[in-house]
Amino acid sequence: MRSIVATLAHASRLGLVLLLALGCRRADTYTATGDVVLVDVAARTIMLNHDEIAGLMPAMTMTFPVEPTAGLPGITPGTRVRFDLRKEGTRLIVTRLETIASAPGGRPGIHDHTPHHGGVVAMTGMLHLEAHATADGLVQVWLTDVWRRPLPIDDVTGTVTLFPPEGARSVRLAARDGALEAAAGPLAHADVRADVQLVRAGETIESHFLLPLQAGTTGAALVPAAACRPLAVDPDARGLRPHCILEFPAAISAAAATPDGTLALIGVVNGGVTAWRMPAAELVTGFAPPPPITVPLDESPHGEIVNAIATAPDGRLAAMTLEARLLRYEIASGRLLNVLPAPRAILRALAWSPDGAQLLVTAFYDHAAHLLRAEDGTPQRTIPVGGEAAGVAFAADGPWVAVGSDAGPITVVDRTRNEPGRVLGEPQRASEQLAFVGDALVAGGQEGHLWVWDAATGSVRRQLEVGTAILRMAALRGRPIVALAGQDLSVRLYDVERGTLIETLAWHRAPVSGLAWAGRMLASGDTDGKVALWDLGERLAAH
Repeated sequence: MRSIVATLAHASRLGLVLLLALGCRRADTYTATGDVVLVDVAARTIMLNHDEIAGLMPAMTMTFPVEPTAGLPGITPGTRVRFDLRKEGTRLIVTRLETIASAPGGRPGIHDHTPHHGGVVAMTGMLHLEAHATADGLVQVWLTDVWRRPLPIDDVTGTVTLFPPEGARSVRLAARDGALEAAAGPLAHADVRADVQLVRAGETIESHFLLPLQAGTTGAALVPAAACRPLAVDPDARGLRPHCILEFPAAISAAAATPDGTLALIGVVNGGVTAWRMPAAELVTGFAPPPPITVPLDESPHGEIVNAIATAPDGRLAAMTLEARLLRYEIASGRLLNVLPAPRAILRALAWSPDGAQLLVTAFYDHAAHLLRAEDGTPQRTIPVGGEAAGVAFAADGPWVAVGSDAGPITVVDRTRNEPGRVLGEPQRASEQLAFVGDALVAGGQEGHLWVWDAATGSVRRQLEVGTAILRMAALRGRPIVALAGQDLSVRLYDVERGTLIETLAWHRAPVSGLAWAGRMLASGDTDGKVALWDLGERLAAH
């Protein structure tokens, strides 16, 4: 996978350097053009992916304060604008905003999943669909290419089916003013699930959405077409079976849960992340797409993959890694809070400290882990390891952090002291999955062994032969139990205190790529887009 040419974190730092360098100049005014990324009317700020501002700075993405008279209300993400800036010392203030009505839409080299019309964006193949609905029942769908440039829709036909609580409604879409529209009648709820199906040149284009009907909510794309599906009774089945199955239209990339177990967060390739209320498996919201980024024109388009998710100890915030970007969200609304500075490489693993103050992150091709301030990404410490850094974990009690490596050995560091870490010599292959369980450190990876150490002394308590490479690991909060997703497609439950196998869960037909405990529920998602929800309350009570 090729690295992204520039990240928002780098752009922000570069912008700060430029502003400081120009700080001694007198107040000046500038005019430029750019694409709107985020708008915060209450705070009177706007994030712009702007072109080069002659005499001031190169093209980049920055957030600017906006004067009350600048015309911020009515400006929406995705809009192409011309704007004026006034420079006061080191501050740049937007004094005027003007929509460029003749803008053709997206531009080659800008990878963009943000809504251009206030809706929700889904990528299907090399096309984008943006869907929007209003409380009075107007549904609009825009069709764009891989660079978000509008496509002709005169020969496009289709339908949209809405699923409000009172019953499904299906209506035909018709072309009007560049969008496909339908009137479905009043909708009285905060959001509605919508299935969009288009036919273009004989090809069917389909996507499922959760569309917000009120301001301040996010919606979601590529959601399951139906509720969590119970499995049919199979008298010949052996062992435990999933409580129900969620079927996403794309591969699962990551999973996490809030510490209280009430919400499970599921990452889907090209579909971002959605939050699900447990144990009922009810869709709550999606998370806003990240700002657009610049990519090489010759780079083959590829799926957006959130490969790691960590939640804050109070359950209000989530951090996610998306290629080279580290994103911080408010869980309840799905609102993007900020893009944190991060190593300039494809990010790999992520953990949130139990006091909520720090994040620990690793990246591919980087021989160190990075301890960052959770609020703004300020670097606080670099932890070197032998080889590329891999898995990471914080101890729930005490100052210990652990960083695995591709070579196998694990480095354990007291994060409150500026002292070299202790290196645990085993395993001999990549230690990608780490967790502190009580006073023990548990690790696993490609070699197929589960290692259990005394976290304080570094002595090996036990080594368990799993028999297959460990792809994912999730520790059950408050219990010495871990779930392991194996390369053989199984999910195993181990008691690491006793060193015993509790249960083997065999249902998946594809590798498990996301694994998380949400209270008594275990969510296991695979590369076929299937998420199995296992209700293990009785099994855990009996153990």
